[in-house]
Amino acid sequence: MRTSVAAVLLVGAAQGVGAFMPSAAPCLRASGSSRAVCAASKQAVVMQEQGQASRREAIGTAFAAGLATLIPGRSVDAAGLAFGYGANVNEVNAQLTAYGLKAINEVPGGFKPLIQAVGGQVGANVDGSKIIDSIGSIVTEGGLKVGERLLILFNYPGGWIVSLPTLTANGESGTVSAGNYVKGDSLVVTAKNLKDASTPLETYDVKFYEDMLLQQISQSQQQGFKLIKKTKVEPIDGQETMDIEYKYDLFVNGNALGRHGYAKVVKVGNSVVALGAQTTDGRWKKNKEDLAKATGSFRAHIVKAEFESKKSGVSINTDIKNDAGGL
Repeated sequence: MRTSVAAVLLVGAAQGVGAFMPSAAPCLRASGSSRAVCAASKQAVVMQEQGQASRREAIGTAFAAGLATLIPGRSVDAAGLAFGYGANVNEVNAQLTAYGLKAINEVPGGFKPLIQAVGGQVGANVDGSKIIDSIGSIVTEGGLKVGERLLILFNYPGGWIVSLPTLTANGESGTVSAGNYVKGDSLVVTAKNLKDASTPLETYDVKFYEDMLLQQISQSQQQGFKLIKKTKVEPIDGQETMDIEYKYDLFVNGNALGRHGYAKVVKVGNSVVALGAQTTDGRWKKNKEDLAKATGSFRAHIVKAEFESKKSGVSINTDIKNDAGGL
């Protein structure tokens, strides 16, 4: 009986937040050598106004509470872990050390670290004629060499739900994200390949940043993208880096909802990788500090797909999640 109740809770939770998850498809393109423009099949991260969200919030809280009672020793704050992801600072630093990268010093109170290697795979083939590009397939196409991966690292609020790319026999789909989808808060990693990697990031126009940061949202579902601020900051491990503040309107059921966010943008090889952190206009003042903490922690590095476990003292699997939800 205990197992069956857990299954019901998990299914209900998945259905309850499914509409709020970022799309697994940054863009569609024709398979083979012919390349098509990104199709409008990208799904928006659907949010509702605070009044509309109250019922979903109550349901989500009930599911989280139920999950907490079914997972011994784990609290509601461990929602990310309950939904299939969990890493602590020691584990993250073990991986960074094995890759020869700088360790993280600390994680802010209430936050957890997320580390994930992506790339080295083609985008998922939908029906034999269309390819769904993933975060990994984009950077792979951008010039990752055989045996290389893109390592993504950032901190996220501990109670948020984590979503990782999915790998099946048809290829890789999705991106790395975390969110409080009932409230309309999200962290989403996006990427865009550069025609000329020597061009400074500050010279790119508004359209470039709009296309990259709103990869998950079709053109018909958003409008009015604005760059509020674009600042060149200290490079991350020698990689050119920009801080962005932006706004846009998201259409939900015919209504335009204001969205406001920060982004950390890093040039990695022939690609630009970004962590976009956004919320609703109504929640911006309350949450902008946490969003800034998340983007401030963002790092992206090209690493080798394999390394010796003896360097870190632990056995580390860099594979992404498969379609069965395992690692």
